[in-house]
Amino acid sequence: MAIIHPLTGVELNDVEIERKALNFNEAVTAHLMRMQGEKYNIIAQHLGTNTHRLGEVFREELHIGAKQAASRLLATAAE
Repeated sequence: MAIIHPLTGVELNDVEIERKALNFNEAVTAHLMRMQGEKYNIIAQHLGTNTHRLGEVFREELHIGAKQAASRLLATAAE
């Protein structure tokens, strides 16, 4: 259901999940989405986090091995 800003009438997206940090499986999901061509900001929106948290994951500052796990999942799915 869309939310309408009370003063401007602009339709806003409903935020159902808000994450302050990503766990390993969420990091794997972020890598999968990126490998599948999803835009950076859309990945952040879908995971309910911000682009800074994604940057930590994509630079492998956190959840080392998540990118390799995502690659393995993609390879398995392609078989």
